[in-house]
Amino acid sequence: MILCALTLASIELVSPAMDETVKLLPECQRAVMANESMSAREAVLKEYRGGRKERHGSGVWRKPVPVEFKWRVTDGEGGPWELLVSKNPDLSDAREFLFNSAKADKQSGRTEEKGGGAGTVSREETLLNLEIGTRYYWRVTGNITCGRFAHARNCGCSDKRPSAASATGTFVTEDLAPRWISLESKVGNFRDLGGRKGLGGRRVRQGMIYRSSGLNENSIDGVAKGRNRLTVSDVEYLTETLGIRTDLDLRTDCETAGMCGVSPLGAKVSFIHRSSEAYEKIFSDSGKKIMAENFRVFCDAKNYPILFHCIGGADRTGALAYVLNGVLGVSRQGLETDWESTFYPRLPGGDESENGGHVWNSEWHFNIGFGKYGTADSSWNERIELYLLDCGITREEIERFRRIMLEP
Repeated sequence: MILCALTLASIELVSPAMDETVKLLPECQRAVMANESMSAREAVLKEYRGGRKERHGSGVWRKPVPVEFKWRVTDGEGGPWELLVSKNPDLSDAREFLFNSAKADKQSGRTEEKGGGAGTVSREETLLNLEIGTRYYWRVTGNITCGRFAHARNCGCSDKRPSAASATGTFVTEDLAPRWISLESKVGNFRDLGGRKGLGGRRVRQGMIYRSSGLNENSIDGVAKGRNRLTVSDVEYLTETLGIRTDLDLRTDCETAGMCGVSPLGAKVSFIHRSSEAYEKIFSDSGKKIMAENFRVFCDAKNYPILFHCIGGADRTGALAYVLNGVLGVSRQGLETDWESTFYPRLPGGDESENGGHVWNSEWHFNIGFGKYGTADSSWNERIELYLLDCGITREEIERFRRIMLEP
C-alpha cells in the first residue's frame, strides 16, 4: 500500500483506483483475437461489424485505449496540472504531462472532460503507451506555475509557487498483447514486438523491438527523399523516451531514394536500409539471404532498442516479425493474430479483396513455406528455427537473440 506523504493533500485520486487493472487493448480487437482459429476470428469480426463496411485504419483498431485519470479537488486547486506516471514507486523515471484545466491539446488529440475549481477533474491521456502486464505509479500536482506560465516541477525559477500534490496511486495494466504505440503524427501500425509468452513461458521483453509503418513517405520520383511523417515531439519521444538506437528500413532503393543513409529520427540513430521480401519470397534463395542479414541485426545487443518497418508496416514488416517472434517461441495463434491485426477491421477475401482484404489470410504462404521444414512431430516454432538455420543463421546466433529478448 502506498502511504500519502501529504496527509492534508487537497487533491484526491479517484481513478484508476488503487491496484485497479487497466485495459489497453481495444475491445473490438480483444473479441477477435481471443479465438484460436482464423475462421473463428473471421466469424467474430463479421458479427462485430454487423455487415457494415469500415475503412482500413478506422476507429481504434491499431491504437491503445486512452487511460482516463480522474482526481477530486477538495481545496480549490484549479491547475495548471501536472500528471506524473512512472514504473517506480518514487516516480524517479516519471513521464510528465503538463496542461491547463480548461483547455484541450488539439494537436495531440488529448482531451479533458472537466476541470477548474473544486470538484472532479478528468483527463484522457492517449500518448502514455504503457507496457502490458506492468505496475505503474501516478500522482497529480496543481498550480505548477511561475507567474502566469506552467513550468516543470524541477524548474529553478525564484517565483515558483507552492503546489498541492495528491498521494501516489498505483495500477496494473492488463497482460494482453499487443502493446500498441500511439504518436502525434500519422505514423501508424506501431507496436511493441514484445509482451507475449515465448519459450518455457518466458515473456518476450518489451521496449526492445518495435514495428511500424514508414517514418517518412516513399520517394515520388525515385530521386528525392519522401516527406517526413514525424512531428518534432514524435522524434523526441522515440529517441529519448523509447531510446531507439537503430532504424531498420525494409523498403526498396526507389522507395528510400534521397535519404543518404540518415534516419528520419536523426543522425544519432543508426540507419540500416535493406530491400526485403515478403510472403513466399522469403523462402527463395535471395529471400533467405536477406532474412539472415536482417536477423543478425537483432543478434547484437548494441543495436537495441530497434525499430523496423517498410512503408505500411504490413507485408515485409509482418514477415520479419513472424520469424522473430516465432523463433522466440510465441504460439502460432500469437503469430497469426499479430499478422492479422494489421488488417482489422478488413475481412479476408470477399468483396474487400481488391482493397487489400486478401492479405488478411495470406499466411498460407507461411503455412506452405515453414511447413516444408522438420517432421510431422516438429512444432511450428521448431520449423521456423530450422528455416533460419537454412538461411545460414547459426544456433549460437539464435541463442544470442533469445538471451537478449526473453525475460529470465
